[in-house]
Amino acid sequence: MKQTTDQWFKQIFSAKIVSFDIQNWNGHIVMLNTEQASQYWIKDNDKISLIRKNEEFVVDVSLTDSYVQANEIGVTKDFMDEYPVMEWDTVIVSFVKNNPLSMQAIRKKMLWKKITDEEIDAIIEDIKDNKIHDLVLAYYVATSFFYKSDEHELAYTTKATAYTWDMYRFPGIVAWKYCIWWVAGNETTMIVIPILASLWITVPKTFSKAITSPAATGECVNVLMDIEFDKQEVIRLTDKVWACLVWNEKLNLAPVNDKIIKVSAPLWMEPYARMISSIMAKNYAMGINHCLIDIPMWPTAKVATTKDAKRVAKRFREIGEYLWIKMDVEITDGSQPVGKWIWACLQAREAIRILQQYKTRSEDLEKKAVFLACKILILCGMASNMKSAEKLVKSQLENWEAWKKMQEIIKAQNWEPNIKSEDIQLGKFSHDIVAEKDCVISNVDMRHLNTMVRWLWAPKEYQAWIYLHKKLWDKVKKWEVIYTMYSPSANKLNLVKDVQQQKDFYTYSTKIKDKIKNVIKKLT
Repeated sequence: MKQTTDQWFKQIFSAKIVSFDIQNWNGHIVMLNTEQASQYWIKDNDKISLIRKNEEFVVDVSLTDSYVQANEIGVTKDFMDEYPVMEWDTVIVSFVKNNPLSMQAIRKKMLWKKITDEEIDAIIEDIKDNKIHDLVLAYYVATSFFYKSDEHELAYTTKATAYTWDMYRFPGIVAWKYCIWWVAGNETTMIVIPILASLWITVPKTFSKAITSPAATGECVNVLMDIEFDKQEVIRLTDKVWACLVWNEKLNLAPVNDKIIKVSAPLWMEPYARMISSIMAKNYAMGINHCLIDIPMWPTAKVATTKDAKRVAKRFREIGEYLWIKMDVEITDGSQPVGKWIWACLQAREAIRILQQYKTRSEDLEKKAVFLACKILILCGMASNMKSAEKLVKSQLENWEAWKKMQEIIKAQNWEPNIKSEDIQLGKFSHDIVAEKDCVISNVDMRHLNTMVRWLWAPKEYQAWIYLHKKLWDKVKKWEVIYTMYSPSANKLNLVKDVQQQKDFYTYSTKIKDKIKNVIKKLT
């Protein structure tokens, strides 16, 4: 991360930049000659500072015996894109100078001691400047699993994190909705955003791409339009059509949270406190003043119990009050997929069908999208109750005003606005899962469904998906098709067939009353 120095650094040696035509999607890694590095006790994965024209770039070291010589620094295309240097430029190599308060504060956190606002600022600044090693950062993140977060500390951390990079501000009501866990088929964003924008509510919606799920909003939106825009383009889009649907990668929204996510993603785990802070920091940085949070709750969801859901909802409201963001938090059903189509192409297709009011559209997806849109209208003061809000939302759908707004957004984001749902291409290899006996679908393991869709090659391949012929509590007769798996790769499909034979994401039962009792017991 670039920062300006005050000539504090101690020069180790100077070296010339040597560029390699490779990408590792991390501009913070450079290569040093092993022999030269050992003379200064520099090891693999250590951090060093590169100084040029009084600017500091903190990077991670990878040692090599052959790629670079002494007094050379090997860099990737990512590094050249991120930092203002040219090949063969000379830079000064120096040891990294941390803020001593940041290490002190992380030690205190691990001992369950309260840290000050000044210490929080030191941690965030060092994370932003890449001065904290990933292992130390992992310890810092882990404290949120074991110790209850202090209300003020969490709120202050959220606000301080937001201010680490770009801040956006828009006039009037600026609304946002966020679902905290991927529920298969739950692509309500692509329906809710054009509804709100068609009612002249500013909705600068940003999102990430999938990390631990097979599809996030980013993949679904990318089926219909470009999603990579910078700050000025986002402002232009929002001014023009009242909304945007944009990947946050290029927007520098609270980048400290992205570094924290990086260390927790490999375990598919994220502490509630960090999740809440990350979401609200991006909200605040984006200038949001009205926000709806959707918390799907079920034993196999991220939030597994009613008690946890209420605790998370309470924290969202507390931080919203601290940041002057008007909040509504809804705890919704996470027991099964929303709709029958699972993955990017199909979910985008379903969103179009609802906006175009097809007769063969997903009723439960439309029902949830309408519910969330109504809640936001009430939150924004545009409706006094659910009845009047629902009348307004359904009018926007039935009169095609929401679809017309979606077409405006698609066109503004450089795509074809007259797209039809049938135009979206699907995977060419498929396999049906059929019932071996009469039964009832009595449970859905949402995490295992997530895993199976990823094995089909999601999120890398948009044409990998599952179609659910039967859903939770449906009766199934022997030899009926329960669901169909699709993939562009025959090998991937065969692999998932083997996984499915070992464990299905559906549970089948003939004693349904006993199963219902077990589910109620889990939830309480």
